[in-house]
Amino acid sequence: MQPKLKCYFVLFFLLCSIGMIAQQKIKQQPNIIIILSDDAGYADFSFQSNRLIPTPNIDRIANEGVKFTNAYVTGSVCAPSRAGMLTGINQACFGNVYNFIKNRKYSIKETEYGIPENVKLVGEYLAPLGYKSGIVGKWHEGFSGPFLPNKRGFDYFWGFLWGSSKYFSGQANEVQENGKPVPADSIPYMTDAIADKAQAFIESNKNNPFFLYVSFNAVHVPQEAKPKDMDKFKGKFDDKIRVLNAAMTNSLDENVGKILDKLEKLHLADNTIVIFTNDNGGEKSHIHADNFPLRGMKSDAYEGGIRVPMAIRWKGQIKPNSVCNRIVSTLDFVPTFIDAAGGNFRKNQQLQGQNIMDILSISDKTVDNRTLYWCLAKDKGAIRSGDWKLVCLPNKTPELYNVKNDIGEEKNVYSIHLDKANELFNNYKKWKDSLPPLTYYPIGAEASE
Repeated sequence: MQPKLKCYFVLFFLLCSIGMIAQQKIKQQPNIIIILSDDAGYADFSFQSNRLIPTPNIDRIANEGVKFTNAYVTGSVCAPSRAGMLTGINQACFGNVYNFIKNRKYSIKETEYGIPENVKLVGEYLAPLGYKSGIVGKWHEGFSGPFLPNKRGFDYFWGFLWGSSKYFSGQANEVQENGKPVPADSIPYMTDAIADKAQAFIESNKNNPFFLYVSFNAVHVPQEAKPKDMDKFKGKFDDKIRVLNAAMTNSLDENVGKILDKLEKLHLADNTIVIFTNDNGGEKSHIHADNFPLRGMKSDAYEGGIRVPMAIRWKGQIKPNSVCNRIVSTLDFVPTFIDAAGGNFRKNQQLQGQNIMDILSISDKTVDNRTLYWCLAKDKGAIRSGDWKLVCLPNKTPELYNVKNDIGEEKNVYSIHLDKANELFNNYKKWKDSLPPLTYYPIGAEASE
């Protein structure tokens, strides 16, 4: 072979090798899907308990992956909790503590509400790594200008900006797609519609790595269930609202199944991280969610406000039927995604979570001293450190619980373990004093819906 031809051959071989390596790297980048339910109870999915109805499709995520028994959100109401999850930063650290509810008066204008522009969201971390990001369903993180999903790292948005929507076909009149209004008469039952759009996004992005946030509004008010789902559960509960809850949960589960089946059909299931969790503790007053065995509900600092069902499936990376008893948080999602995508979350000093894969590698027998903080209102919050949790409520002495031995927070041991109570209180106060001023707050009422 002539020297010149030999050089061309070597160069061609090197270019092909580089191309193959690049293709292999892209192939190894997992797709990422967060599936979020809204206001559901801790015990309302059958991978958690048998107190409501079977949820076989949601259970698949836990059965084919890992179930977490000590999983937390960063807020006890919708918008703050989602802000923490999407940014990897406790939302109190950028002043977003309260919910933002339509027709309620706040210290800022509606157009000024949103996650601050200098705070990155998950899609903005993943885009440089080659990902396309989409959200379908509920947003609740800003209603105009720079706070809209397409301005915050999402390439695609189909859904509604506020915290709730009508469910029935033809009645969801505030839905938009990438900023353009969607005619209400073109939208089927909302839970079905969200799953339909999720499947369409997956189909459109099957050839490149994607992040998809499937933000269901089920089972949030208004409680509206399809007649066929209502018929399945009539007479099975004395409480008519629990019948509604069961019917809506059944539809939610069926639609989660459609998304999982789509991944299987497109041969994407083996290379997709799927997370299922809830946005805050179950709402008991209006939708009669069941938080057993936890105390409290949505908006509370007790476990019923902030501890949530959570399961993650990542085939080939997470052992099926695993159970993790270590403390995890939705703060951990962004760091996990960055590392899984081939980045290094540790390069960003703002991120406050951990890589969940690192947590899963630690034996449950190893002492878990992780500390998490919650600022849920001006004078309401909590700290959990290891097995201990301190609850701080307005005009009350703090309450101390050993949540490992007392998950229902029935026995306040503040006076028995004063040293531990003082240690946690001092740490909580130091953290709370470090927070910036609130960026907004409700006037005349707490925003707890």
